[in-house]
Amino acid sequence: MSMEEIGKLVDRWLKDEKFRQEVRKNPEKTVRAAGVNFTEEEWKALRSMDWNCSDEELKTRISKGM
Repeated sequence: MSMEEIGKLVDRWLKDEKFRQEVRKNPEKTVRAAGVNFTEEEWKALRSMDWNCSDEELKTRISKGM
């Protein structure tokens, strides 16, 4: 996973409450719409994440590469 792509995702997650809500509802659709480019392996990791975790825990997981 490129650090640039992780940075995009984390930055948006931290700054945009609506984005966080949308990611929780439909992670893949929302992240794709944000223009983040992941490999297939990274998409699998995104799909397998528990989006019911706290914002802080999710931020930590995302910044570590899911």
